[in-house]
Formats: sequence, C-alpha cells, structure tokens
Amino acid sequence: MKRIVVIIFVMFLANLCFASEISEDYIDIAANYCFEGNYAECESYIDKVLQSEPDNKKALYIKKVIARLENKSANSYISSRSNAVKNSVKFKKNGKKYDEYMSLKNASDENSPDVWAVYYLAEYYRKNNNYTNALAQYRKTLSIKHDFTQCYLQMAVIENENGAYPAALADVNKYLAEFPKSDTAYALRAKINFNLKNYSASIADINKALELKDDITYRLIEAKITYATGKYEDAKKKFEILSKDIKTSDIYKYLGLCDYNLGNYSSAMLNFDKAIILSDDDKIVNSRYNELRKMLENKS
Repeated sequence: MKRIVVIIFVMFLANLCFASEISEDYIDIAANYCFEGNYAECESYIDKVLQSEPDNKKALYIKKVIARLENKSANSYISSRSNAVKNSVKFKKNGKKYDEYMSLKNASDENSPDVWAVYYLAEYYRKNNNYTNALAQYRKTLSIKHDFTQCYLQMAVIENENGAYPAALADVNKYLAEFPKSDTAYALRAKINFNLKNYSASIADINKALELKDDITYRLIEAKITYATGKYEDAKKKFEILSKDIKTSDIYKYLGLCDYNLGNYSSAMLNFDKAIILSDDDKIVNSRYNELRKMLENKS
C-alpha cells in the first residue's frame, strides 16, 4: 500500500504545473526533510509555501500525504530530480563508497552543477567528519539555490561542534528568520548560546523548543543550563527525573556536580563513581572524585 502511495505521489507532482521558483525550492527542501525522516521540518516548509500560495496544488497534496510517506518515498522524489543522487544511493547500498563519493563530486564540479549533488556532497563530507569541505559545499549549495535555507541549519551544527560559536549563531538565526516554529533550531541555538555563556538567551531558546515539542534531549539541555546558572537544587531535580530514562556518564556527572556544589559529598562520590564506571575519560569527574576521596579518607 505504501508503495502505491509513493508512486501516485511522484506521478502527481510530475504532472502539476510549476508554481513560483521560491515555492519550488521550498518543496524541494521539504522533500529532502522527508528523505531524512524529519516530517516536522518538512511541514514547516510546506506551511511556508501555503502562506504565500494557499492554492499551491503540490504543497496541498504533500500536506495531505506527508503522514503516510517514509524515507524511501522521499528518496524516490529526490532521485527523480538528480541522477547523481540516484547513483550515489545505489553505490552506497552496494558498499562502493568511492563510487558513491565520485558520483556526487563529478556532478557538483560541472559548469552547471546539480544542486542536489552539491548538497549531498556536503552531507557526505559532514558524515565523514570533513567539516571544512562540508561547509564549503553547503555555501556552494546556497550560491546556486539561495532559498535552500536548510544549509544554514546544517552549517550551524558543524560550526557549533567545532567551536565557531558566533558563526553558528549567525547561521541558525538566518534559519529561524525563515522558520520561527522550528523546535530543532531553537534547541540548537540554546546550545550555541550556552557555549557562548549567554545563559538567559539559552534558557529562553530551550523553553521555546520545549513549548514546540516536549523532547527528552531538550530537557537535558534545560537541566545543564540550570546547573550553569548556579541553581543546583533545581538542576539536581531535573537530572534526577532524567536519570529514570537516561543512564549515561553525563547524567551521573551532573548529579555528582550538583551534590558537590550543595555539599552532599557522600552522594556526590556515589554519582561520580557511576559516571566513571560508564566513562573514565572525564577529567572534571576524575578530579572531583579524587578530591572527595581524599577528603573523606582524612575524616575517617
């Protein structure tokens, strides 16, 4: 049944009249978000089209069927627009990584480059931790297709992870200017502002993200911001709630740090011990653990 929906979906799009260039760009980006399984962001772009063109047939049709589409169907749509992407996906499935790369690289180096090849080359570089080339290809995508705003979000992720926080903030702001209801973007900006120590802006952003979507990863960001602002009691309560579902070194580290700052040293030791068992490469945890161990040994 899903296959039938996909075939009808692609044929329907192929036979509709083209709308404005900007609308077509947004529909393309929406299809890419479908490819990634990010239906919320997909609908954000479709809503953007419908704001200016409420009778846009493609947008209305996608709006109706989006809940029934899966990644495979979106891939069919994008592949129908780009032979390079189609071939790269085929090579990837067959384990031919070099051919996957060259299919995208050759199409992106042409005099009139395939914009989807350029974008997916950026994605290829990003997934292989080649961040300099990834950023260059995202920028090239934008130079070809100015309204391909998804690139700003991807660039901001890379820049944040690599410590280029002002650049990350600038790019995520460009994305949010177009899509002010993106919980993903608000959560990312919360992390960027957190890294910039703009805690009041960071908490406002994560609250906005949570307002749009109650996600446990956003709750974790919220708890870390609360800790960073020195509200250790509140932070501990948040981390304790999270620890019921998330049992990672990071959670126990922060529980230990909350206890440490509250003077609950025995409890801090227990939490640091759990954090070390799960991951023993955190210098802060090891330092605090050794400090408390010596303190408690001297008291006994």
